[in-house]
Parts: sequence; structure tokens; C-alpha cells
Amino acid sequence: MLSRRDLFQFAAPALAGSAGGFQRPSAKDRVVLVISIDGFPGWEWQNPRLPVPNLWKLARSGVRAETVKITNPTVTWPTHTSMITGVRSARHGVLANGLVQRNSESRPVTVKPWHEKEDLVQATTIYDLAYDAGLTTAEVDWVAIYNAKRITWRFPEVPDAAGKIEREMIEAGLISELDIKEFFKSSPVWRDQQWTRAGAHILTKHAPNLLLFHLLNTDAANHAYGPRTPASQTAYAFADECVATLLNALKTANLWERATVFIVTDHGFKPITNAAKPNAILRQMGLVRGSGSAIECDAWVLSLGGIAGVYFVNPEKKASLAARLPEVFTKAEGVLRVLEPDEFAAFDLPHPDRNSRAPDLVLVAKDGYTFNAAHEGDATGRAPYRGTHGYPASDPDMNGTFIASGYGIRKGVRLDQMSHLDVGPTIGALLGIEMKNVEGRVLTEILDASALPRRV
Repeated sequence: MLSRRDLFQFAAPALAGSAGGFQRPSAKDRVVLVISIDGFPGWEWQNPRLPVPNLWKLARSGVRAETVKITNPTVTWPTHTSMITGVRSARHGVLANGLVQRNSESRPVTVKPWHEKEDLVQATTIYDLAYDAGLTTAEVDWVAIYNAKRITWRFPEVPDAAGKIEREMIEAGLISELDIKEFFKSSPVWRDQQWTRAGAHILTKHAPNLLLFHLLNTDAANHAYGPRTPASQTAYAFADECVATLLNALKTANLWERATVFIVTDHGFKPITNAAKPNAILRQMGLVRGSGSAIECDAWVLSLGGIAGVYFVNPEKKASLAARLPEVFTKAEGVLRVLEPDEFAAFDLPHPDRNSRAPDLVLVAKDGYTFNAAHEGDATGRAPYRGTHGYPASDPDMNGTFIASGYGIRKGVRLDQMSHLDVGPTIGALLGIEMKNVEGRVLTEILDASALPRRV
């Protein structure tokens, strides 16, 4: 845990900068550290005993938003991409945790994880702009970023023993080749520890101008045990310790006085007890046939927790499916409503006629229900886990978290409401970069204008 003196020092440069007593660095001397704590609902901050002392101190030394609105779909890859592009999924095209692929005319729709970023993301990111401006960029366990050309240093979600940062860490005794080979044979807690070591290593050895860092154990705990549980609170406390490690790395590397830290998240959480299985309904209708690798279908449903996308696979039956399935699913247990393509724009999704990744219908789950991909057996059942997300962004339980502290951040400003689309443009302002043609805005009210670098 950081001392009160350390956190005062962390906030001090912004105050000194506004008083003219601190020489503000150029963009190339700046460090912006963005820490995403996956699945960290905004409503958790209503608990004054939330066990995250380092985060509370960061909030007191800087700014915490009371309400952070998330965009649809409230799922990890789409929302992380919205944060760093400043645009909604309808524009950046990331609609699931990977690339949505319509396969042959009789095969289920699939999601390909770790697809090439340059093809997956259909909008410009803040790290693209930073790199092109001559700044250095880094990522640890960030998403929708596989093989991104404008990342200088990386320790990805799936590390590779041949990678530059991985080799440096192996040589320094921070991780072993066996650890990397068996990375996903260990717990989410262990993986967060390794990602935190990687983040601290990158900060101390390379001092990137922008580091995008992502913790996952909080999401895993909230899924497995549900929000508002002891397991969930323990996960937040562990994430807080990971944050402290990264902040201490800034101090060790003498970056403290020129660094800005953002704490963000991708979505909130809701408790669940039941699972709705729309693919099982399609099988009962004869629209899904076979099993295993021999499945054929005329329609298929991709489940994203609180919503699901219905894809019309057989083009010859598209008209009949469009006429029939909305009524079928409206009457199905666990379904709150069915959205048709003309409603997608208001739901932050592209129209299927303009983007093949988009579904033909969207199902919204009732409270207490999640959608499940199972295509055999009963149409409903017991949920296999206790918490999920993906519900409409209009649901307050999906609201996120935002804290900003450090160089260039005004202390004690009240920020009642923001959109997570504002994260990317605000990072840009701290690095002297303008994000053009975006839907988010620069949070000028939290920034010390005298401490901002000139635009590059």
C-alpha cells in the first residue's frame, strides 16, 4: 500500500504546474498509465468499506466520476475498444470478445479470439495516434489488440516465450518459460500477478508514454460467485494490491512526477440464477440439426450474457426467419424484448446490411437470466455461474468506474457523469493529441490546462 506522503507527492505535480513552480514536460516525457479492472461496477463505490485503500487514496488525490455510462454491448472487448477509440461499437466493429464470423450457409456463427487488430478494429485508437506522433506505447493483457502494429512493447493475454518483453522477464528471473507455456493452467489470480509483474517491468525498464493494462480476476470472481459476495470483495482487494505494485513501479523508475493514472472498467455486473437457451428453441423448430462438428443450421444465436445476437445463416430463409423468429423469442422464457435491425442504431450496433458482423435480431434477457449457447435439451435451466453482464447499457448496474490522478489532473473536481467514450480523448489531451471525429469528449473540467503539452 502506498503511504499518504507518496500519494500526496503523486498529486503534487498538477498543483505545482498550475502554480508555475513545476516545468511541465513535453509529450515525449509524459507517462499515462491506464489500468482497467475488469467487471468493476460503479455501484460498488456506494460502499464506504470497499476494501481498496490504494484506489480510495487515488480518488481523493484526483477525481472519481459518480456515474460512468457504458456503451453497448456491455462486454469486455467491445467496451475496451470503445474507450480507446472514443466511438461506439457501431463504428469500431468489435461486437463480441473476438471477430464475429458468418461461416458457410449452413454452419454456426463463431467468434474468433485474438484476431489481427488491424482487421478487427475498424476505427483509430489512441495508441495508433500516439505511436504515429512519435510516442512509445505498451500493452499488458489489453484486448482487441493482437499483433497491433503501433504497440512498442507488449506482454499479451497469451504470452509467447519468444516475445521481447517475455525474454527480458525470463532473463531477469521474473517468469519462467514453463510458466509461459502453461500460462492458462493456473488460476486467474496467478495470471493477474504475472501481468502485474510485466506491467511493472515495462514501466521501470522502458517508461512508455502510454501503457494500457488490464486485470481479469475481478471479472472471473464476479462470474463464478456473483457480485456483492465475499469472493467479489476479495477480488477487488487483490486488484488494489496489483494497482499499488504498478504505482510503486512508477516511483522506482522516477516517473512519478510526470505520470497520470486512470482507473477504468469495461462493465458492471448483475446476479443471475437462470439460463435461457435460444439455440435449444431453434433446434426444437428444426432450425438447428446435428451435433458436434456436424452441426448444420438455418439460424444461430451468439450469447453475450445479458443479450444475444440471432444470425440468419441460410440466406434462402432470411425473409421467413425475419417474419417468424421475433414472435417466437418474444414469447420465450427469460426474454425481456427482441430488437430488430431498425432499432440497432439506438443500441450502439451496426445494421446487418452494412456490417456482416452484426446480428439480424438482438435478444435482451430479463433480470436473473443469462443467455446460454447450449443447443440441446430444455430451453431454460439453471445458470452455470452466479453473475454476468452484457445487459443494456441503460441498466444502472452496468455503469462503470473512472478515477484519474497525477500529473495534469485537478484535485477534488466533482465529476457527476461521463461516458467511457471520454477516456480516449482525455488520454489524448494529456499526450498532446487530438482525437478527431469521435463520439466522446475531452474531460476538460478535470484537467489542469497549464500542465498539458502542446499538440503533436
